Amino acid sequence: MAEYDRHFKLTETRDQEIVIFEEQYRSLRKEILERQQRRFFIVAGAALGIPSVSGLKITGVMEGSFLLIVPIVVVAMSFLFVIEVNGIARAGRFIEKRIENSYKNVRGWEHYLKDLKDAGELTPRVVKSANSSFLILMGVYFLFSAFISTHRILFQGLPSETTLIDALGTVNAALALGYFVFMFLIFIAWLVEMWPHLQFSAEEHKA
Repeated sequence: MAEYDRHFKLTETRDQEIVIFEEQYRSLRKEILERQQRRFFIVAGAALGIPSVSGLKITGVMEGSFLLIVPIVVVAMSFLFVIEVNGIARAGRFIEKRIENSYKNVRGWEHYLKDLKDAGELTPRVVKSANSSFLILMGVYFLFSAFISTHRILFQGLPSETTLIDALGTVNAALALGYFVFMFLIFIAWLVEMWPHLQFSAEEHKA
């Protein structure tokens, strides 16, 4: 009877662990899928939405102070993108280390990716550069929108025939310079934070 109770407790404990691992696995896989979807919308929204806003700004269709914060929106989209990529990597890391490693006789998806990485067959070079391409694009958008906004501030309220030399002699020049310096400092800070992620791959750098 005692042996039966011992066997029952061991089986019950093992079954509970399997249930817990199964729930964690499903939850993390769902989180990875949701993050991949959000990452897609971030990329699509940033790649298409920001140029559209900047184009309306250049043509004069859109006006107002909101357009001055477009560079900050670019920075925010970049950080949201990195957060989603890191979240995918973190969930994959947990699945590999805490769930799949508990069953040595089962080679799960995360271990399969690790084996591909060790064999140098994980992803083509073009896929590895996908993250860096998006972040570089965001950097270009930032510089372009910051330049357009600085130009707007410099010539705001001045006659259309005003030249650059004349505009530099107005109060607008000080406002434009302040805005430019502020955006330049934000860009440097953004570059420092984004630099480690230019070659980041969720499959290769799970952490």
